[in-house]
Amino acid sequence: MKTRGGIILLGLMIVVFSGCASVGPGTVSRDRFDYNSSLTESWKRQILLNIVKIRYVEPVSFVDVGQIVAGYSMESGVSALGAATFSNFSSTASIETGLSGKYTDRPTITYVPMTGNAFIKSLMTPFSPESLMFSIQSGVPADMMFKLGVASINGLRNRTVPIAGFRPAEQKFFRVVEILRNLQISGAIRVRAIKSKEHQAGTTISFWSKGAPDEISKQIHELCDLLGLDPGADQYQLIQGVAPENNREIAIQSFTVMQLLSFLAARVDVPDQDMREGRASSGVREAMGNTDDKTKFAVKCSDSKPQDAFVSVAYRNHWFWVDDRDLESKRVISFIMLVFTLADTGKHESLPQITIPAQ
Repeated sequence: MKTRGGIILLGLMIVVFSGCASVGPGTVSRDRFDYNSSLTESWKRQILLNIVKIRYVEPVSFVDVGQIVAGYSMESGVSALGAATFSNFSSTASIETGLSGKYTDRPTITYVPMTGNAFIKSLMTPFSPESLMFSIQSGVPADMMFKLGVASINGLRNRTVPIAGFRPAEQKFFRVVEILRNLQISGAIRVRAIKSKEHQAGTTISFWSKGAPDEISKQIHELCDLLGLDPGADQYQLIQGVAPENNREIAIQSFTVMQLLSFLAARVDVPDQDMREGRASSGVREAMGNTDDKTKFAVKCSDSKPQDAFVSVAYRNHWFWVDDRDLESKRVISFIMLVFTLADTGKHESLPQITIPAQ
């Protein structure tokens, strides 16, 4: 019986280790989910931290994840020692088994600080009007895109960054944004990339007018009147600038990511003591009082770690956070992650080359 039990145990160990011989395929579904969640959470916290730092007039700093190389190794060993004795009347046998194993998870992650050209391209380059309009056509809310990403459209100005000097937006700008959102919902905005006879690329915008419901037609005519557009034109040329050269152009002056972050930093709630001591710059509350703010983005501040936060960071002995029930602020954080892509218009710099030894 002892002999038979040892043989069975030895067989089970061989089967188990044979089944675990290849650990790679089984890690794919788990690793992709875990790394995706970790990267998303770290981006959210990095964005929030830099928004808060701008309110305290601290330099911003972003670190991107360049590469992730997951490395696994498994070493196993099985040993068996046996002994047997025989006589004329009886025989005995025994087997002693040993099991050893080693599992190693050693990922290699590279971090790339945003400096030099990467910093300029990602933070200091204005969003292209083409990217803004194509994002709207793909479903990004037009009102959010224009309130946070556009400084002016055909001369109608959005509000300026409060930290750099507050200036309210023109009411006509907000009406244009409202109409664009309504037209977006109804599917009345058409954005098209074109190439001229001189092989120059461009973008045109057209609005659904022929056969459109009366309400849509009225809003299109109002939009043309607000922007000074020719209502009889079939399409309008999209350009980057403060003012159009004629009534068949739509000129958009867009923000940079840095301006957007500064714009949001003015909505960070900071301790009153920091304001009295001059540690933080003035924000919307100081510039506008308690008037209604059409950009309902809010970062709260507390002495203890929040329990129900969408994202939170510890800074200067306080916790700054966005409430998980604040859908508008959550959308803004997600929007910032999108605009980093919109602002990245240049070629990527070469990432560090990594050599991973075989395990």
